[in-house]
This record gives sequence, C-alpha cells and structure tokens, in this order.
Amino acid sequence: MPSAALGLARVTINTPHRRVDVALPEQIAIAELLPELLQHAGEGFADEGERHGGWVLRRADGTSLAGDRSLHQQNVRDGQVLHLVPARADWPELEYDDVVEAIAEGARRRGAGWSPTSTRTATVVGAGVLLAGGVLAILQGGPGWQPGGWLGLAAAVLLLFAGVVASRAYGDARVGAVLGGFSLPYAFAGGALVLGGDSLSGTMGMVPWLGQAQLLLGAMCVLLFSALGGAGVGGRVRVFTAGVTFGLLTGLTSLLSFVDPAGAAAILLALLVCGIGLVPVLAIRFGKVPVPSVTLPTGQGAKEIYSAGSSPALEAARRLPERQRVFSAVSRSEELLSGMLIGYAVLTVGATAVLVTGGGLAGKVLTGVACVALLLRSRLFVSPRQRVPLLVAGLTGVTVLLVGMVFGADSSTRALIAVGSVAIALIVVVAGQAWSTKPPSPYIGRIADLFEMLIVVSVIPAALWVLDVFDKIQAIAG
Repeated sequence: MPSAALGLARVTINTPHRRVDVALPEQIAIAELLPELLQHAGEGFADEGERHGGWVLRRADGTSLAGDRSLHQQNVRDGQVLHLVPARADWPELEYDDVVEAIAEGARRRGAGWSPTSTRTATVVGAGVLLAGGVLAILQGGPGWQPGGWLGLAAAVLLLFAGVVASRAYGDARVGAVLGGFSLPYAFAGGALVLGGDSLSGTMGMVPWLGQAQLLLGAMCVLLFSALGGAGVGGRVRVFTAGVTFGLLTGLTSLLSFVDPAGAAAILLALLVCGIGLVPVLAIRFGKVPVPSVTLPTGQGAKEIYSAGSSPALEAARRLPERQRVFSAVSRSEELLSGMLIGYAVLTVGATAVLVTGGGLAGKVLTGVACVALLLRSRLFVSPRQRVPLLVAGLTGVTVLLVGMVFGADSSTRALIAVGSVAIALIVVVAGQAWSTKPPSPYIGRIADLFEMLIVVSVIPAALWVLDVFDKIQAIAG
C-alpha cells in the first residue's frame, strides 16, 4: 500500500554519525517525532543536544522545519533528505556565482509569481465589474422602461446557460458558479422591472420605484434562478444556496404589507439576528448528515433484548454509515451552511441600508445593536468560510450606519464620531494583536457571552421601537 494512504512520509535523515531511512507520520508535529529520531540517530544524542541548544531538522538549503508543525504542513514528501543538526550550528546560505540568479531567488522569496489561476481570477473579476455596470444600467431605467425588465431576464438566462455549459461541458465548476451567481442580480432587476408602471404604493425609501410587488417578483426570480443554477451547475452550491436564502426571505418580507419599508426591514433584521442559531441545524438536516443512534442498553436489559432475537430496528441502530457517505454529507452541509450565511450577509446589508435611510433614530439604533450582535455571534463558527460572512455583514452595517450619521450630523457630532471611531479602532487593534497569540481569559469569554446575550435580547425592543409599538401601546393606555 502506498505511503500516502497510510499518512507516512518516507524520508532520509542525515545525522552527524549515520544515515537513517525512516517512514514518519505526516500529521504529527515534528517536536513529537524528535525523541524517536534521536534514539535511531545514535547513543547519547539526546544528552549531547543539551550542550548546544538541542537538535533541529533542516532541508538541504538550510531551512529549518518548525517543531510545532507536521511534515505535511511543511510540504515534506517521500524521498526528501533532511539533516539532523545542532540548533545553534551555522548553516550558510547557498552561494551564487551569478548576480541575476541571486536577484531572481530573492524575488521568488517575496511571493509567488503570476500563475494561470491568477489569470482566470483576474478575468472573472473583470467580468464582474462589467456585469455590475450592466445591472446598474438596467436599474437606472426605472419602472418606466419595461423592456429593461425583459432585457435583464434575458441576460440572466444567458449567464445561467453559460455557467451550466462551463461546468458540465468543460468541467470548470468554479467559472460555472461565478457565471450562475452573476445571473442572480440580473434576475432580480429583470423581475422587478418587468411589471412596469409609474404609480407605485408602498415604495422603498432607498429605491423610490421599488414597491412590494416589484420586490416580491424580483425575489421569486432570484429564487427560481438559484434553484436552476444549483441543479445545473452542480458545484459551488454555496453560491446558489445564498440566492435561495435571499430570495425566500426577501419574498416573505415583501408580503408584510401592514408595515412600512423600515418596519419590514426591522422585522427581517430581528429575525436574522435571533434565528442565526437555527442555520447550522437546517444545514445539517438539508445536508442529510447521519444522526448518531440512541445509545443501546447495557447490562441485564441488553441481554434480554439481544437474546430475544434480532429486529430490523436493532440492526439499523448497530450498523454504522459508510465513512465516505459521512464525508460527503459533511461536505454538503458545510456548503449549505456557508451559502446560508452569505445570504444572511446580503440581507443584513440591505435591511441596514433601509433602516438607516428611512428608519429615523430608531432605525439607526436597531442597526447598531444588530451589527454588534452579528459580530459577537460570529464566534459561534470556527471555519473562516462561515465566520467571514457574518463579520462582513456586521462591519458593512457599521459602515452604512456611520455614513448615515455623518451626512445628517452637525459639526460637533461629526467631531465626536471621528474621535470615537479612532479610539474604538485602536482598542480593537490592540485587543486583536494581544488575543491572536494568547487567547483571552475565561472571565473575558464569559463577559462576552453575557454581553452577547444582552445585545441579542435588545434587538427585539429596538425593532418594536422602529414599528412604533410603544407609542401605540401608550396611545391605547391613554
């Protein structure tokens, strides 16, 4: 069986007295392997290392291997030769007889050069800029330009078809998902504009022509194209899961005809903050992750059950799912979770924009509280793919809030905002630098948990303030 299947790296260790061929586990830190290596290197090596600062493993070019990292993490592969040398031994760098070669080597150490992957990424980014301009051109026409709606839907169909072809015919799911993702804003713009009409009721304060009917139809178009894209592209499911999340929740929000746009945004934002704990559960359910069976009885009860004969339910409880099936389910659930959180981020940014522009003081307070809650709740997710969307949503909401406050404030308030922003920024940087190397104490973590609970609970009264519920209760009470 190949060593890769066993997680072993077959390397040669050069020591001061002998040469040893060994197979080392790739996933274990080098510091844990050194005691065994010293035993094979010769007698007295461990004691000798105390006189010169210990032993380290170096590559042929003199680069030392970090003791707290594994061979796999440091790209040590089969057949490589490593040197076991004293830690304080001087290992001179390779000498160059060509200045140009030395310059090239120094440049390579500064970072990787431009690669084919960089070219593909640059072309995708350039296409995104052009497609964003196309969406803005369609939206700028407004409801009076009904052909713009059909144009947007046609562009969405074309982009989705191109994404499916790129994924299925050429095997490039990455480009296919990008093109399919670009079709979603065109679908929203086309669906919102295809109704036409100039007289709209219940319009959004930020986009005057976007009424509830236009918002509902645009959201349903996003939902439809997301479902088709997820089935057609067959890869990068998180992109289309984000579209489904956005389309479904936006469509439900547009049905709240009994409140104004700011009130609908307040309800949506409160649900997003308070319901974030359900997202991992939904991802596990939709991803069909096998649920551990209930613990089987032990002792005398187990003997009675087992002696009574086997049953299908008992056999199903004993049988463990295949490892590959579990891995596939976990990967699928992780994609769904990432997509849901990306949709969360987009919805949060939209809701905060509506609240800041049309929600008054109550909308700004709700935006601030909700953004802080999202930043704190991001600690629930360990993977960067899940934590980053919440961080981006919270920071973008804070940016929208600051912009809205600055443009509507007097000189003294703007000075206070500037000083407060600088002070908070310095505190955040210092705390981040300190806690990146040393985790905070359990007391600070507990305080953060309590503060997070308080902030999340505060979202509800802030949303009720936006909805004028307190004023209505006071009016009823007389």
